[in-house]
Amino acid sequence: MSRRASLAAAALALTLAGFPLSAGAVTATDVANRLRDKITSQWQVQNLQISVTPYSQTETNRGRFKSVSVRADSATRAGLALKPMWVKGSDVIFDLNKLFGAGASVHTPYRGGTEMYVEMNEQDLNEGLRMAQKVVPDLSASLDNGLITLTGTYKFVVGNKFKMAGKLSVPDGYKINFVPTSCKVNGIPIPVSGVKLLLSKLNPILDLSEVVMKPRINSITIADGKIVVK
Repeated sequence: MSRRASLAAAALALTLAGFPLSAGAVTATDVANRLRDKITSQWQVQNLQISVTPYSQTETNRGRFKSVSVRADSATRAGLALKPMWVKGSDVIFDLNKLFGAGASVHTPYRGGTEMYVEMNEQDLNEGLRMAQKVVPDLSASLDNGLITLTGTYKFVVGNKFKMAGKLSVPDGYKINFVPTSCKVNGIPIPVSGVKLLLSKLNPILDLSEVVMKPRINSITIADGKIVVK
């Protein structure tokens, strides 16, 4: 489907859904305020800043905007804190019925492009992992030289204390998984079956699929005690 056809289809969907498209029905400020409400209902944020730049009133009524920028000094969800979190979308169409509806979702049927910058430091990562993990309640992570090392207590064939070093991957563009390159229990290599079972409990380490405008992850780096996602 062409870009023009995609835009037309999204606008038609809004019209058929019954959202009022008459002049002055909604403003960029209304959209920014509603985005703020949706974000704060799901995230704990500090210094949240939202900027919505319109094309025209006609396009605004259709839910289409030239650019949308969301930034927070800190954004926490499910115990994991991102400091900072910055997302920008260009040529964005929002489903206004869902945006102004009762649910918490922010649906963007079309995005011309998105950018993102997110940081998570080692201390915040560990606090989040301890809050989220039930299978490995003492899970701890260290970040160094491009690698993430996980340690904790988990019942394998032999021993309990494990240590796994590896990297991070994004198989679906949104969820960040740990991929081990070294796995040991008390210095003994962990059986492959045990590693797979543990990873099924641990991954994803970080899920960014609910970030507003759903930007895809392009790169992940580990340096200076923090994870940087773009």
